[in-house]
Amino acid sequence: MSRMTVPTPTRPPAPSHSPPDMHYQPGVQLARKLGWFSIGLGLAEVFCTNDVARVTGIRNRQLLTLYGLREIATGVGLLMSQRPAPWLWARVVGDGLDMAALGTVLSEGDEDRRSRAMVSMLAVAGVTALDAATASTLTAARRLEG
Repeated sequence: MSRMTVPTPTRPPAPSHSPPDMHYQPGVQLARKLGWFSIGLGLAEVFCTNDVARVTGIRNRQLLTLYGLREIATGVGLLMSQRPAPWLWARVVGDGLDMAALGTVLSEGDEDRRSRAMVSMLAVAGVTALDAATASTLTAARRLEG
């Protein structure tokens, strides 16, 4: 007498409760690079305040130091976070603060300071565009995850 074998149904794998692998999400590697950029810029603003003041035309050294600490904190957040989009949006807000400070130089500085502030504003505008584009990409990818 032959035995008949009945296939047993296979069960789907149990759901994983570990966090998703975000390493390959679009924009994550660029976010990490922007994190290192933030730390480098922040260190320059904290430890080379006079040089940054001369280059940008911003005379308020205390403000530059505070902006540097903000940059360092944001950079560390970008490097440590599994989900860097909120930290990128924080960079965008910080870029707005930088633009406001540079705008005051444009309205009250001498010709040389205004020229330096204008060049700095163009640089900040470029970085702001990169920050916002990367943050938008990561935010959209997060929405697709559910």
